[in-house]
Amino acid sequence: MKARTIFALSVLIPFALLVAYVWMTATALPCRDDLYIIIKGGPVEHYLKGALTFSDLWRPDDGQRFLGYNLLMLANVKWFSLNCKIFALLIPFFLLAAVVLIYREYRKSLLPKLSPEFIAATFFMIALIVFNVIQRESLVFGYALSYQSSMPFFIAAFLALEFYLFNGGTKSYVVAVLLSALAVLVFSGKLYIVFAPALGMTFLSCVATRRDRLTQTFWRRALGITVLLGAVAIVYAYRLGENDYNAYPVFYAKEIFAQPLDALRFLLAAFGSSVLGIDVFFACDYISFEMILGVGLFVVILYFAALYLFFRSRMYENTYLPFFLIMQTLFYLVFMAFRRFGLGLDYGMASRFTYVSLFSLAAMIWVFIYAFVSLDKINLFLKGMVLTGWAVVFAGLILTSVVVWRFQPAHRAFFDELSGIAMRVDTATPDELWKFGERPDIVRGALRLLREYRLNVYQNVPVENPPNASLGGAVDVSEKSRSIRQ
Repeated sequence: MKARTIFALSVLIPFALLVAYVWMTATALPCRDDLYIIIKGGPVEHYLKGALTFSDLWRPDDGQRFLGYNLLMLANVKWFSLNCKIFALLIPFFLLAAVVLIYREYRKSLLPKLSPEFIAATFFMIALIVFNVIQRESLVFGYALSYQSSMPFFIAAFLALEFYLFNGGTKSYVVAVLLSALAVLVFSGKLYIVFAPALGMTFLSCVATRRDRLTQTFWRRALGITVLLGAVAIVYAYRLGENDYNAYPVFYAKEIFAQPLDALRFLLAAFGSSVLGIDVFFACDYISFEMILGVGLFVVILYFAALYLFFRSRMYENTYLPFFLIMQTLFYLVFMAFRRFGLGLDYGMASRFTYVSLFSLAAMIWVFIYAFVSLDKINLFLKGMVLTGWAVVFAGLILTSVVVWRFQPAHRAFFDELSGIAMRVDTATPDELWKFGERPDIVRGALRLLREYRLNVYQNVPVENPPNASLGGAVDVSEKSRSIRQ
């Protein structure tokens, strides 16, 4: 009972802080990716006109399917007049589900080496990472739910697949099938892109570490998993490139291979901003891009140290989840580089990309705790580097949290300004409409559709005479641009 109380406090304290931030900051307005769903001819309009089909829900957006999110969007339209703040407030609860799944493995891996009370207390560090506001953009916009909701499902799918691979059983296979289908086909977000390579690397490490214990039964189960995932992938990929909302997805493979050193800097900046967030970079003049690169390089070294300790401590005998989470971040950031590199070296630092890397940071700390408990002796240099890394990670996350909270009123004021722009959508200038994060023509069309059906900010406003709200003078820190000379 005491361990449960400590665990509840370890999780609920950072969780409550995150909920408070979302409640105080998130906008009810649709922005950025949501605007594609609300455009003329999209699923929202078809639903309102009674012409909705499954193809509307299954239609890809930028090479991704959002079946689960689209269904939630329609439920939001029906019951909450499309209030996107409802989605933002759901995000902490999806993160909570992921944290609870991680804790089950965390506790299992450390028992009986540590007492249940100590395990629950140290889990506070894991929860503090996952619930950190460094991921600000993935918390305050409704569309972020389409990405954040995927993490607990992919973790659950991985754990189900891992259990079946080592234990077998028809029931466990059925559970693995259902969770994998749910993760990839319904709540995939962007993680479907990296699920297969991260899972493949984890399987290879499993084969390498257990090569003397592999039986025919193991390989039959592995074949069954391969068939399952292959079938799910075929369903997902079938005609994926047709009728995409974003007809011209951009890849910068040519630019990356032509400028490999700059591509490396781009990746290091992405790793660095997962610890020392972009809000700190913009707010503090003493934080330079080179400093972010240095932090990124140190974080990469820490990941290598974590992988080394994962194998040396034989942590894989208890769980492969930390390895999977680290691989997931690695592949995700590489994929993100192919999509963002051509926009500038600092475009991989956006806070909306940290929602994946925070889980690998948590996995890294988990590995360090396990190694310190399990190994009798750790090289003095390695121990010093790990402890220093520990301090750097939490110092960076805490500093970023302080800055994000400091600018919370400005972010809230910016969203209030968007509400004012929305209320005079017909006369708003293109520069004003760009603040919604999409092209002015898309923004204007989406807002007019909302006004036509009395949704969102137009719910209680007479369509014939919408008020002309005045604009505030807040500065949106997230929109500040800093040029990085190549």
